[in-house]
Amino acid sequence: MLSGMSSLTPKPSSPRGPLDPTTLLTAVPALIGFLPERSIIVIAFGAGRALSATMRHDLFLDGAGAPRPELSGLLADLGTITDSYGVEEVAVIVADDRHRIDGPEYRRVVELADRHFSAIGGVAAGFALAEFRAGAPWTTIWCPDDQTWAVDMSGGRSGLLGDPHTSPTAVATAVRAGRRILARRSEIRAMLDPLPGECSRQRPDRDCPGCAAEGVPRSDAATAASPADLLECAIGSVVRATEPLDCRSLPVLDRAVSDVRVRDALLGLAVTDLRDRAETRWRELTRRLTGRGRAAAATLLAHLHYVAGEGAYAGTALDVALEADPGYELARMLDECLRSGLRPAKVAQLADVGYDAAARLGVRLPPITRQAAG
Repeated sequence: MLSGMSSLTPKPSSPRGPLDPTTLLTAVPALIGFLPERSIIVIAFGAGRALSATMRHDLFLDGAGAPRPELSGLLADLGTITDSYGVEEVAVIVADDRHRIDGPEYRRVVELADRHFSAIGGVAAGFALAEFRAGAPWTTIWCPDDQTWAVDMSGGRSGLLGDPHTSPTAVATAVRAGRRILARRSEIRAMLDPLPGECSRQRPDRDCPGCAAEGVPRSDAATAASPADLLECAIGSVVRATEPLDCRSLPVLDRAVSDVRVRDALLGLAVTDLRDRAETRWRELTRRLTGRGRAAAATLLAHLHYVAGEGAYAGTALDVALEADPGYELARMLDECLRSGLRPAKVAQLADVGYDAAARLGVRLPPITRQAAG
């Protein structure tokens, strides 16, 4: 499962001047989607000081505050990822409340990271703070040359965090994606929990009030639909994603996303103007279906989050997919891609698979209008 994996969020940006540490640290929650706790965060910069990726992982320390072996393995993997990305500089942030932020424990963590990032020159700057909240103190724990390329240290080696919820990055994310910063990663998971009291099985539920009110028959009419019909139905449901699902449509949509031919075609929606509506519909289906249908819907959701560079959301959706169906092949593949740091632009190429699958079914998808995060 992915609950402890790194959250990789590529965020390409144009060349710019160095960031001061307070601005950089305050922006971190918006970059990954939630307020990190007991985490190590790696900020990677590419050519021209472009912000290349934000990677978060659980901070594995033993009772004495020393790095555990799995943390070393994690940092080795991240070192390989950053080298393969062509990263030119990294800053490391330790967010943890178990020791003094200026204590030796966190410096040992950054020393370990420095060794594993040796292929790109080591860690350029390291910072520690107990929590991501407005006014929280931060301090510099690593700056070998007293000056870095992408982070401007001239303003001081410590300070107070700004408000992560109102940072320019948070505001821009809210405008672009309509998404607020969550308090913790578990809130992302809660957004995918089954809906209590809702019809969630492939067949209508005799105890579901909605089924009773709508007079939904116990027979599964979806079995008569062709793959092309199922794809058209699923696309139509995405178009109407602002409307709640009725119980009559669930068996049809369950069969649609569970059909590999239809599911593959639906991957194409991640790069169209229907992307946001697809996110709404895939999330609702994840919450209302079970078994293979839940796995398929969660995987479609993970794919579009991955393409958008929303690593925390993609990883959580893959958690759900693999819990619902541990052998679900596409979820396992995306899991490996996310673990290995494959760029969203590469994963976005699955959209070509989607368009080919739709064409074979005789259905035309909307034109491509969205680009991957990087």
